Amino acid sequence: MIIYNSLPQKLNYTTGDEIYLKNKNYKLKAFIFNPVTVAIYAIGCYYLCSLAQYGGIAQKAPIILTIFLSLFVWVGWGLYWYVWKFNKKQSASSRSIRRSKFLFLFSINSFLLITVASGVSLYQSGTNSQGRLAFVIQDYLHSSEVQFAHNNIYEDGLNGLFEDLETKYDLPEELYVSNQVELTFNKEGDITTLYSFLYGLNEDGETESFLIDYDNSKSADLRVTLNGNVNPTFEKTMRLQPLLDAVENLPIKDTVKNWDEETLGIYYAGSRSWGYNTEGVFYFDEKGDTFPIETAFNEIIGYTISVYTPNNNTIAPVRFVDYSPTVSPAQIGDVPTDQNMNDNETYFLTEKLGYQLFEVDAALGSRFYTLNKTTDGGNTWEDVNSDPFSGQLGVSSGITFIDENLGFIGLSRSGGSYADIYRTTDGGVTFEKVELPTIEVPLTDTENYAPFDFPEMPYKESDNLFIQVGQGQDGDYNGGSKALYQSKDNGETWVYVGEV
Repeated sequence: MIIYNSLPQKLNYTTGDEIYLKNKNYKLKAFIFNPVTVAIYAIGCYYLCSLAQYGGIAQKAPIILTIFLSLFVWVGWGLYWYVWKFNKKQSASSRSIRRSKFLFLFSINSFLLITVASGVSLYQSGTNSQGRLAFVIQDYLHSSEVQFAHNNIYEDGLNGLFEDLETKYDLPEELYVSNQVELTFNKEGDITTLYSFLYGLNEDGETESFLIDYDNSKSADLRVTLNGNVNPTFEKTMRLQPLLDAVENLPIKDTVKNWDEETLGIYYAGSRSWGYNTEGVFYFDEKGDTFPIETAFNEIIGYTISVYTPNNNTIAPVRFVDYSPTVSPAQIGDVPTDQNMNDNETYFLTEKLGYQLFEVDAALGSRFYTLNKTTDGGNTWEDVNSDPFSGQLGVSSGITFIDENLGFIGLSRSGGSYADIYRTTDGGVTFEKVELPTIEVPLTDTENYAPFDFPEMPYKESDNLFIQVGQGQDGDYNGGSKALYQSKDNGETWVYVGEV
């Protein structure tokens, strides 16, 4: 009987112990995993995903480390508190236990959802160039450094650069420029920075790309990233070889010797059009001989090497345009003769894509135009805008397109005394008049006047647009100087830079 009675007592005691431990565990879990820690964890994951997507390690890394270190300390402190401080049995009401269970289950599910969402975001940021993390991974897996020994542009040109690259890589026989080649150098000719994204076909007919980056303030070596995300069009207008040949032969040193600037630059984006703007434009031949363009009877277009001062916009760039057979006839203004070219302004953005201001009416020295477009090199034209100048009459003063959407047209008024310029962002379907800040100069001791009223066609340099504004036929201020304006938003707004 004694044994029979003692057995249930032992079982009851064990069951009570298990219930106590289970309740204590729920209170411990609810204490550590509560809505506050969930919120802090969510903030940490947000900053982690933002870092992977957009970068900014200097600003975000301290926040991320602080948050997750705080959570680690919190978990450690919670374990210590419950193990060492609550080592005695403490009763808990059923309501308290239910609340602890709810808080724990809510928090742990929130942790799981946040973790899964953050994992998906991190994965997306690390694949297919969708975030900064993808570039970090790409850089780690596909980047290497090459000793840059031939780094003087006066002595080595740019062929020396590729001699250095070929010590480590088998480069394609023909290379193309994906976007642009941009470099800076000092007065002695030492290259200080360089950026270019090139591609070509290897011996197996596969596309290979080379992202070349150099900054002598950070490293003496070239940094090369292989096989990045590139859109290989293999357009003849984007060949690299014309740049290499031009830098080898052009008088670059003589061009910049009188510029009072330590930092100088070269910009190349393949074949470009300058419309009919002859300011600062020189043709050059295969020997590197240059000659200025006095009057443009056809559109000025060809492989262009721009020499400029990156830190001083008041010095007008010099543009060397390759006037050679390497550029197709359609690109140098030789458009089909069934159009009356004496009455039109024509601009070809590519070998196939071109725009034309076509005269449809004339009266008393003024003309009325429509804007036409071709996609087959000028064989056929279609009407894009029947009134691009919004009813205004005058004489066309030029047309240029930066890309297939962004373009500018000019209208000369009052016999060439002044002109207006119009901008399109939809390929010529609509135009808006460009408003430039008025610059006044002294006329007398008490009067001022605005001499700059004849804008030329804008041009693009280093992701910014520039426009020179002359004085028209009746201007004689300061030897016929021009005002230079700059735009950083594709021509929507302009700021005055200075006289040139």
